[in-house]
Amino acid sequence: MRALLLPLALLFSATAAHAAPKPPENPDGYRVMLVGNSLTYANNLPALLRAVGAAEGKAISTETFAAPGGTLSERVADGAVTQALQERSFDAVVLQEQGGHLAACMSSPSAQHKAPCAASRKAYAALAEQAKARGARVLLMATWGPDERWDARVARSVAMHAKATGSETFHAARALHALRTAMPGVQLIPDGIHPSTHGALILALALYRELTGQAATAHELRINAPLLPVNAAVSPSTPLESQPALAGDGRTTVVPVELMAPLVDALAKPSGEMLPPRRGR
Repeated sequence: MRALLLPLALLFSATAAHAAPKPPENPDGYRVMLVGNSLTYANNLPALLRAVGAAEGKAISTETFAAPGGTLSERVADGAVTQALQERSFDAVVLQEQGGHLAACMSSPSAQHKAPCAASRKAYAALAEQAKARGARVLLMATWGPDERWDARVARSVAMHAKATGSETFHAARALHALRTAMPGVQLIPDGIHPSTHGALILALALYRELTGQAATAHELRINAPLLPVNAAVSPSTPLESQPALAGDGRTTVVPVELMAPLVDALAKPSGEMLPPRRGR
């Protein structure tokens, strides 16, 4: 974990897509459910999203159901997500499938009907149907791989799931590419899999834009939750936000405006429909 934690000392000071239709303004704030695994909770994307909302004067609350290496099929099977959708209302539900071959399986005709991909397809459909039945937007996260070919395969696969379920795509890999283009030396996926602090921050800014239809501006961020490591003891049975072991020690992590400005600028630059090339990790 040292490679993930080291950038924090440099970045932070601690104190005690195809464009979708613009979402309607929500004066009461946004209630967001995130379902996924360590790609979502590493460096705590939900907490960063809440911090971006607070800095913009828009209340965002999150409930996150995740487990290390978890799949959407497992989240359907354990029932916690279904129960939450039945008991509470959400403005948006973000679904993030396990990375690697499963995330990209729909892009391969030979893999589409194999058991893991078929189970993933059914899980996307079940969760999207449950969320939409409660009036929530459904965003399918198009994650990333080790190179541009994997990114394109994942994007195609998620687009197919989105079309089949009537959902929208959140192009997370495109957000990472935007920052990589603007800041070529930045480490975004230091272990080849999980987002760094820079990576998680650009994802939070991009997800905020997807949810609200408005680009964030450069503000100081105040994060009142720990930036979780990959091996955090996350349980999928209850929302991550309510698990005492993940609550931290009450300190606030501050991201100065000077460090947010380049990320905001990177995301504001126009990007093409195709994922631009990159090589290696």
